[in-house]
Amino acid sequence: MFTGGVLHIIDTVLTLPLDPGFSAIDSNLTALAGALTDTNLLSTVDTLRDITIFAPSNTAFQNIGSATGSLSTAQLSSILEYHVINNTVGYSTLLTEGLANQSLPTVSGASVNVLVEDGKVFVNSAQVIITDIIVSNGVMHVLDK
Repeated sequence: MFTGGVLHIIDTVLTLPLDPGFSAIDSNLTALAGALTDTNLLSTVDTLRDITIFAPSNTAFQNIGSATGSLSTAQLSSILEYHVINNTVGYSTLLTEGLANQSLPTVSGASVNVLVEDGKVFVNSAQVIITDIIVSNGVMHVLDK
């Protein structure tokens, strides 16, 4: 007998979400994982709490590939920190409703603008192409550029 709610039977054991660094690799965001490792930001991003990461796709990194080679580690770190929102777990529903058309402060100190146009979510001019990759300390969304 059970009267306290709804019981759902599943076909596998649930696992805990991975840290952002492992989730990046698991989601085939190898360029992001490599950049986090190269800048020693991996442990920082993995230990922050309640974050939203706007992760550039591998194609986005390829499109600026020539520029990243000339950046210092500090400059690349600043760019990566610009893609992380601290103290906000912005799942896709929150992005399209509560945070839509707002400016959000990033870990770098600058802000990004979340825009919703024709049902599509943009962060500045980059479109969110994959949403709601759950990580151990928040959520990650993939950007097209």
